[in-house]
Amino acid sequence: MLAALSKADAASIGISERTMQRRAKVHRAFLEEDDLPVSRQYIRQLQEAGITIENTSRWFNAATAFLTDAQVNTVSAFPFVQKIEPVKIFTKRETQRVETPLTKFSTPQVGQRYSYGPSLAQMEMINAVAVHNIGISGRGVLVGMLDTGFRWREHEALQNLKVIGEYDFIQKDTITANEKDDAPSQDSHGTITMSLVGGYKEGQLVSPAFNAYFMLGKTEYVPTETNVEEDNWVAAIEWMEANGVDVVSSSLGYSEFDEGQKSYTYSDMNGRTATTTKAAAIAARKGVVVVNAMGNEAASAWHYLTSPADADSIISVGAVNSDGTYAGFSSVGPTSDGRIKPDVVALGVGTYNAIPGKILYANNYQGTSLATPLVAGVAVQILSAHPELTPLQVRDALRNTASNASSPNNQIGWGLINAYKAVLYHGMVMSTDPDITYKVDSTCEIGMYVISNNVVRKDSITLFFSTNNGVTFTSVPMALSSVVDSTTNSGRYVAVLSGISSTTNVKFYARAFDGVSVRTNPYGAPAVLYSTQQLLPVIKVTPPFPSSFVLKQNYPNPFNSSTTISYDLPEDDYVTLKVFDVLGKEVATIVNGFQRRKSYMIQFNAQALASGVYFYRLATTRFSDVRKMILVR
Repeated sequence: MLAALSKADAASIGISERTMQRRAKVHRAFLEEDDLPVSRQYIRQLQEAGITIENTSRWFNAATAFLTDAQVNTVSAFPFVQKIEPVKIFTKRETQRVETPLTKFSTPQVGQRYSYGPSLAQMEMINAVAVHNIGISGRGVLVGMLDTGFRWREHEALQNLKVIGEYDFIQKDTITANEKDDAPSQDSHGTITMSLVGGYKEGQLVSPAFNAYFMLGKTEYVPTETNVEEDNWVAAIEWMEANGVDVVSSSLGYSEFDEGQKSYTYSDMNGRTATTTKAAAIAARKGVVVVNAMGNEAASAWHYLTSPADADSIISVGAVNSDGTYAGFSSVGPTSDGRIKPDVVALGVGTYNAIPGKILYANNYQGTSLATPLVAGVAVQILSAHPELTPLQVRDALRNTASNASSPNNQIGWGLINAYKAVLYHGMVMSTDPDITYKVDSTCEIGMYVISNNVVRKDSITLFFSTNNGVTFTSVPMALSSVVDSTTNSGRYVAVLSGISSTTNVKFYARAFDGVSVRTNPYGAPAVLYSTQQLLPVIKVTPPFPSSFVLKQNYPNPFNSSTTISYDLPEDDYVTLKVFDVLGKEVATIVNGFQRRKSYMIQFNAQALASGVYFYRLATTRFSDVRKMILVR
């Protein structure tokens, strides 16, 4: 630990307020050494020596570059270089296609909230339908996907998902779907896995966490296996962690090696050697639930799990058949230091998923890649119901309610997950998708489920609502309208609000008591509230880094007293941002110091200046630009 980390300090090094809130759950709401950016001075010296930097890593205080033999000698001579280490690489065993006929369904069965179509079997198998039925579908949780690419914008089951950030760590841009230099199948694998976390199309595909927010990281180049891919994975998970991601789903398990590459061995699968393994463990330590595939190597010479599934404190996922039996391809444990793996399993043969296209689906693939996003989706459901949980508590909920919890082994771990039991493992839950119904007589009904393994005190269920933006609240009782479990009074509770039209922005929260604990919904109320106009606020993320230097026009312009100046830094650098009058005299210094590569929005207060024309100049060691602005009193 270095020092207390304020919001301003965190933002200055690219760490979001949401990240700070998540880290607080694991007592890490402070600045650590691995939060600091790599020294710009060191990077500059490497660049001046002709080295092109591919990625930098805060967590490992490292940089990645392709080096010739001569450059290796040059870099080794720098006093700040502790060691040069080849980036090890695996060649993944592809998700295999199997011949399975498609089955069509169109209507929900009795008691189902949604029409699952052919995805019903895989959802019922992990009891995730029961979680949807009580109004929990991932709302409020931010999911990071690490994969080959994502063609989500055109697919009917994906195009309406809340994707708030995406980045291609291969081509260094914000396009994660196929580009001109990509292989035709580049974005296929990622599209499949994304659809199994959050796909939603009634009558076709409904996955566990379709109401979550998503960040997408394209890290894996399909045609070849190059050294930088392991490094891309690290860069992507660092970006996601810094932006407050709650759950990361990664179906990138590896085992066989390209010719000429330095490889890992099974003895390296000890939770502390592989780079991606160490990065996954760091993310978990900082409060991120990391869910990773075991790999499909059981029948190969490798046989065992692959990095980063060997990481401690993460959730490693194996595959089972449709009858719940172990799938023979699914990589097995233990880790080389003797820990049981996998943690849990889900369906990995014949899952029904989206594939690239507008209305295309398939169920003829198999692999732990397919089981992993289903488990990740359930982890999202757990965090949606219990945002306060740490990664280890989420893992406990999944493992200790799974089918083999009493006798875990190295084929299926703790067993097939049970989403409903896992969501309830840490106590009473309430809907995160409240029902809001308006009647013709200006009556508003707000309903939500209250579910507990203990007896819910029916007279304790209360709704608090406000029509003046949360300044004052009125309380009304909620009555049990439909029963889920009569022995515990679990079920749907409804409050009736009179004189409320659909145009009124009602903010509200609920409170319940089950004899053991009091719970408010949403968690953190009344500081956090639901709204009839927008149930939860939109989450925004910062891109990992821009692709070029840009100084943008200030806004507003002309301005009175205050304006915003924006600019992009594609690399860490020493930055000055200064203001000059029409005679060239410096009148203000806004920025003067080291800044990390990202996009910036700087507020400039010109109250001390007279009306007139001014110029602002951005300067780094490699870039300079000037723009004009007009101050009008």
